[in-house]
Amino acid sequence: MDRDQIQKILEERLLDRFYVSGDRLNERTLAAEFGVSRTPIREVLARLQSDGLVEYRERRGVFVKKVSLSYVLSLLELLAVLESSCARLAARSGSVEDKHKLLALAKLTIEGAETGVEKYSESNKQFHELMYHMTGNDELVNTVFNARRKVAPYRRQIHRVAGMTSESAHEHVSIAEAIMQRNEKLAADLMFHHLDMSRSEFTPFIASLGKVFS
Repeated sequence: MDRDQIQKILEERLLDRFYVSGDRLNERTLAAEFGVSRTPIREVLARLQSDGLVEYRERRGVFVKKVSLSYVLSLLELLAVLESSCARLAARSGSVEDKHKLLALAKLTIEGAETGVEKYSESNKQFHELMYHMTGNDELVNTVFNARRKVAPYRRQIHRVAGMTSESAHEHVSIAEAIMQRNEKLAADLMFHHLDMSRSEFTPFIASLGKVFS
């Protein structure tokens, strides 16, 4: 089992309350469970610490961090603002070739949504990352990647709880079409709506987070 797989499992356990705030995550125990050495476990725990999910306490080890619902929602709101800016710049600066690729990827997310969450997640990742590249703004790209990494476990929960993969995939097509038409405002507005947590469709997801972080 590789590091990414271990990290995903631990993230899901945190969101499912298998681990709760204050629990200690023991390197030796986890290494034995996953059949790996302590080195990859240590690296995964460092990633989780960087993402704000766990904390290191000197001479005591790694513990599950108390995370508030307002903190998670603020991260998701930040991502919506950043990606909206990316869509605007992609419409302005993206090449014709990349715009056609983006539309093709958007349509691929529809196929992925029909196949299952895992397939959708991969095509969704490719769609968003190409859009970032199209901005031509390295600082913005670095910032949005950092924000997206921090919200990744919560966004996976959206697909598990809200069941919005099909609707989300069709929104990708609308966003890509606006970008192809160089309609900066429409592209930005559609992307913000795509990620806006105030939408009623996200209510089940917000409710599930409320249970995790209550």
